[in-house]
Formats: sequence, structure tokens, C-alpha cells
Amino acid sequence: MFSRPILALLLASAVAAPAMAGEGKADGTFTANGKTVKLTHAYAIPKANPFDKKLTDAYVVFTDRAMPADKATDTFGLMEAEGVSAVTVEITPDKSVVSGELYSPSFKKMHQFSAVGMQKLDITTMTKDRIAGRVYLEKAQDFFDEKYMYDIRFDVPLAAGATSSAAPPAGAPAAPSAPAASGVKGTPLPAGGGEPGKAYLAYQKALMSGNLAAIRKSVGADQAKAMDDPDFPKMLKLVQAMQPKNIKITGGSLAGSTATLNATGKDGDATSTGTITMVLDGGVWRVQKESWH
Repeated sequence: MFSRPILALLLASAVAAPAMAGEGKADGTFTANGKTVKLTHAYAIPKANPFDKKLTDAYVVFTDRAMPADKATDTFGLMEAEGVSAVTVEITPDKSVVSGELYSPSFKKMHQFSAVGMQKLDITTMTKDRIAGRVYLEKAQDFFDEKYMYDIRFDVPLAAGATSSAAPPAGAPAAPSAPAASGVKGTPLPAGGGEPGKAYLAYQKALMSGNLAAIRKSVGADQAKAMDDPDFPKMLKLVQAMQPKNIKITGGSLAGSTATLNATGKDGDATSTGTITMVLDGGVWRVQKESWH
């Protein structure tokens, strides 16, 4: 995975946060490439399990500073918070970690990436309205030369109210509120997404074929510059493997030079839903960011 612009563009796995999030305490450290920060704040929301919607997980976020709870428990909120260091974990009812992300300005090639599988989890309290315990790594880890280590003790209430969910039923269009959540209101786009939709599908074709020149033309200047990283061709294979298949644009909205596209795609036997932001730049529609649930 890549530096922040490319990651936001290709790999963000956005969390749909409910209206409220619980705020509690964290006491831990997070070391990224030799720089250690203290994680002192914890936020949590209930979240539908990605594999069994009958189960409710606890999505817990640890940060080095106070944040609005709704921003802390939203992937884009964390990505857009300048200089924030954070660790997130999604904890299942059987007390295992099913997903997690790391955020640090000390990472060299990427400011955020998914990291799950090596965590140790000791839960001391787990009820419908509170979770407490310790999450940690026994030794430092290395991902594409990004080195990290963390050890966090926490006690945090779970927000009351509706749980967040990963996606609507298979084949259903994205929720009508998706354009508003992205800050875009405007003229509805038809199925296929009009010209912005065509541009996005052309970008996807270039991405999956590995056509670097075409990818550069499909993204903004900052994203194109991030492609100069010498490890980009190697990491591109990982991005390609994680992309949904058979992507279809189901609609969206257009407001001036910004378009928000709603999309569906196949992720194995499951259906993913995506929200893509396109910006008109120099007469060309370019991908600014996308998230898939």
C-alpha cells in the first residue's frame, strides 16, 4: 500500500459510523519507524460483523490526541487529520481481531495501512455497552520497510444506538445519503455515472492492466507524484489483488466540478459497495478518492 494520496485513492476501507461514538481512556505507546508516541484517547462504536451480520463487533480506535468522536471512528476522518497517530481494531464477540489499521506521520511510504493477524488481545471486560483490555504486538513488525510496534491498555464505552454496517443487501444501490456524507450535493447522475463514470471505469481498466502512464493521467497531481516511489510497481500488485471485480456504476451526483459515484463490485462471493469522488481538472475527470465497504 502506498503513501497517503494513493492509499486514500485506492485502498481506503471506510467505516460507516453511527451518530454517536463512545469515548474512553487508552494508556499505550505506538512506535513507527523509531518514533514513539503515547496513545491516550480511545473511541468505540458497535459495528456489524463483516462475515455474519447477526453478530455485532466493537470497532475501537486509539489516538495520540483528542478528536471529535465521529471523526475518530471514521476512516476518512482519521486520514484527513493532519499528523495524527492512531491504531484501530475491530473486535468480534468471541474476542478476536478481525481487522485493523495503523496511521502515523512517521511512516515513509504510506500514512495508513491495514495490519491484522499478529495482534495479541487480552479482554478484561466485554459487555453490550463497554469493552476493556489490552491489545499489543509481542515484537516489532515490518511491512514494506515500515516498522511498527504498539502496546495499548484501554477502557471505553460502546456507543448506544444503531450499529454501523458494511454494505446494503447484495445488488442494492448505495445508500441515498452517501453523496451528502462525502460533502457533495447536486444533480443526480444516471446509472453508469455519465462522463465521470466513464472516466472512473477507464481508470480501473488502466489500474488492472498495470498501465502506469494511463493511471497517471487518471489521477490528480499529488497521486501521480506518489507513483514515483520506486516500490510502486511492486505494491501495485497488492492493490490489484484487493480491488473489487465487475465494478458497475449505479448512479451518483454532480455538483460543479465534483462528482460522487455510487458503485457495486464483486469481492469473491460477496457484493461490495463503493463511493468514488471524481474532480474535473483541466477538462479531464480524475479520481480523487474512493472507499469500498
